[in-house]
Amino acid sequence: MKVVVANRREGGWWWRLPVLAALWLVIAAPIVVGLIGATTLRRWATDLPAVPDLAMWRAQAPQTWVMLAADGSHLAEQPFRDGGVVGHRTLSTLEQMPPHLVHAVLAAEDVRFFSHPGYDLQAIVRAAWIQYQGGARQGASTITQQLARNLLPVEIGTELSFRRKTREVLLARQLERRWSKREILSTYLDFVFLGQGAYGMVAGARAYFDRDVGELDLPQAALLAGLIQAPSRLDPYRNPKDAKDRRDEVLARMFRAHLIDAATQARAMASPLVLTRPTPSYGTRVPWYTEQVRTFIASALPEDNKRGGLVIETAALPALGTQLQHDAVEHADRWGKAQVAAIVWDHRTGYVEALVGGRAWGPDRFDRMLQSCRQPGSAWKPLVYGAALESGAITPGTALRDAPIAEYDEVTNVHWKPKSGTRFRGVVLAQDAIAASLNAPAIDVFDRTGAASVIRLARRLGITSDLAEVRPMALGASCVKPLELARAFAVIARRGWSIAPRFAVRIRRGAEVLFDGAVPEDPWIDPARRLDRFAATAGAEPDARISADGGQLIDERTAFQLQDMLAAVVSRGTATAASSLGRPAAGKTGTTNDNTDAWFVGFTGRALSAVWLGFDDPAHKLGREGDGRRAALPLWIRAIRSAEGSRPDVAIPGTPPADMERVTIDRETGLVAAPGAGGLPVWFRTGTAPTEVSGQPGTSPTDFGRSTREF
Repeated sequence: MKVVVANRREGGWWWRLPVLAALWLVIAAPIVVGLIGATTLRRWATDLPAVPDLAMWRAQAPQTWVMLAADGSHLAEQPFRDGGVVGHRTLSTLEQMPPHLVHAVLAAEDVRFFSHPGYDLQAIVRAAWIQYQGGARQGASTITQQLARNLLPVEIGTELSFRRKTREVLLARQLERRWSKREILSTYLDFVFLGQGAYGMVAGARAYFDRDVGELDLPQAALLAGLIQAPSRLDPYRNPKDAKDRRDEVLARMFRAHLIDAATQARAMASPLVLTRPTPSYGTRVPWYTEQVRTFIASALPEDNKRGGLVIETAALPALGTQLQHDAVEHADRWGKAQVAAIVWDHRTGYVEALVGGRAWGPDRFDRMLQSCRQPGSAWKPLVYGAALESGAITPGTALRDAPIAEYDEVTNVHWKPKSGTRFRGVVLAQDAIAASLNAPAIDVFDRTGAASVIRLARRLGITSDLAEVRPMALGASCVKPLELARAFAVIARRGWSIAPRFAVRIRRGAEVLFDGAVPEDPWIDPARRLDRFAATAGAEPDARISADGGQLIDERTAFQLQDMLAAVVSRGTATAASSLGRPAAGKTGTTNDNTDAWFVGFTGRALSAVWLGFDDPAHKLGREGDGRRAALPLWIRAIRSAEGSRPDVAIPGTPPADMERVTIDRETGLVAAPGAGGLPVWFRTGTAPTEVSGQPGTSPTDFGRSTREF
């Protein structure tokens, strides 16, 4: 046997090392890359923001606030203010969107929305391939991804990076796990920005076509869907050609997705681009009223006002308000195009039904009913008589002196000689004096009760204007705001119970009720709410039922006497023209020096109206006949006639309260009228009526032969 011994050839295994290295790379590299990717994804996922609560987000989203009339019709709206963003948004449901609008959005933005898990892998690959080939950058974000980015722009970021896109996909996936497709799509349609300050499809329909979203046709729906891509660049008001091209592209996508047929596509693409800018709703219907409500909301609920989303139900009656504005301007034109203010107020419920603050709602928006301070003249006298009745200084049957007064004020170097007409009566009962608006008897009453007593009553009745403690205050020498005086008369109409003007009846945001001041007697309230309000106000005092907070401000007997005295103004005094209404009414005329201001404030058993005519510059007068009886009363009659319509009559003063008696008084002596001698029937508190009979032995006429300082 032959044995051959030889050395091992060196380098025979050299080729195995590269093979082993290649095998290692093939097997290990994906693992390493996968581990690195998984680690990176885990890191990016650990600081993902919480999945948005779509229900809460919708409830808290800034929205347009809407003001409604008593009948539920649209009065006005205002945009929301969210930081530096001002815009319109109105939330809706998917069912309120027309199907062709939903299809247009899906075709434009995410045609496979209902089949993908939150991200569209096919769209991502397609976009990457097009960009790799050097084409234009393609969007691949699904509707869910866009919603995540829109709801959490800070948390997700806006940079063009793989990290941002990955975080967006991860969050979109979580959104889809928590919320249904319909909830996601509905929220997207309400939040997407469409330009022109419009957020969501409802606002977009109004911004570009001035119509409700449910009224959109197919070409209009396709235009809105196309705007999502680039609202500024495709703005049809500025770039109509680009907007139309994009609209037609959306229509083509709808056809390719079998959402419309070829004939429908052709008709829609042939449709011209017709836009309609929305008519500003604010300031077009009963603007004085809506401005008062807006001011109230901005003051009482400033944060809610900015955030928007409020639905403000008011007591406004637009037809009545429009008629009152027309009548007010038409009437004021007869007096040299004077300024005018008027209000119609249901004094039983506190609801203000109509408001006029001037001839026109101009840029200054100066409301003369609520803001202007003017001398009321004789319309102030019920407060003077009311203070005296309350203190017991007079009764409605007290004989007063109607005789000349002359005073000289050394400080102002003014002679004061008040008069009423061209003659003095000598003796006049208080009830006749206020009916005829006599000045000297009013000063007599003022002197008996004192300025402090009158001012205290005025403050209780809600008059906050400065009141000078001087004798001419008896005749309305201190200015008041018309609404303040109207409120004082409303308390009288309510038998002394407090009242506050109610413009806004209920304020809500979605299902959340922020304020509800509705009364069960509200004719517009739905049956379920009426029962709720009855339950909420059962057993409450009259002022609590209408959310007034002052209680009883005047003794009921005093208010009853004042009602009776003011009814005499209509039945036989300076306002007999009001008898043409054909229903019981009460009120008071007012005229200032040289016919600068003309007033009438009065009420029926349900409605109160206050009317003022004059000029903003007091140097301009209404003319020789421009007094309260001829310049203000006719407009008041028209306002009350429109407000009351065919409602049944309510007696004034109605059934007397307890401890009242009616006694007929002799007009010459102020004593009980002799049987068969006639006289004036007057209501007295029990025990305050005179007991002596006029003309009987031992009686004599009232003695007025005293100095002027004594009457």
